[in-house]
Amino acid sequence: KAKTINFGLLYGMGSQKLSDTLQISTKEAKELIESYFASFPTVKEFLESIKEGAKRDGFVETLFGRKRFFDFKNIGARDEATYLREAVNTVFQGSAADIIKCAMLKIDEYITQNNINARMVLQIHDELIFECDEKEAQEAASIFQGLMESVVNLSVPLKTSVNIGKNWGELK
Repeated sequence: KAKTINFGLLYGMGSQKLSDTLQISTKEAKELIESYFASFPTVKEFLESIKEGAKRDGFVETLFGRKRFFDFKNIGARDEATYLREAVNTVFQGSAADIIKCAMLKIDEYITQNNINARMVLQIHDELIFECDEKEAQEAASIFQGLMESVVNLSVPLKTSVNIGKNWGELK
């Protein structure tokens, strides 16, 4: 429930969507949102600053400087609300995409330079899946985890988890 609220609010979920997702009343969802923002006022301020910047500048940027542009001229309230949700979403998900792409490049470079018998086979959002020899799996996982956690310097540490299995179904 907490994870749904946390990520939902960061990505612009309103009380109706939260109500539907958690199968609670709209009134209860609205109270949860108000309580969340009362507990974390700086989160609300940050989200509002993203929206204000998007309206003022006509774009938002990811941590790595990629821009997404918005044309707020001649739009209705519904389209404006959509653009503002997309602006917040771009900052978070766009930055996450930038980070995982940098990690992929760093790991690929490491594999090539060190002639590691492993290959990246899949990326799903913030997850990377590799194939490698069973004997080398633990060492490769440890190295790749370190590379991912050090790919960018943030004010909070990046943390990753590792799962090893013989097939994709064993990874969770």
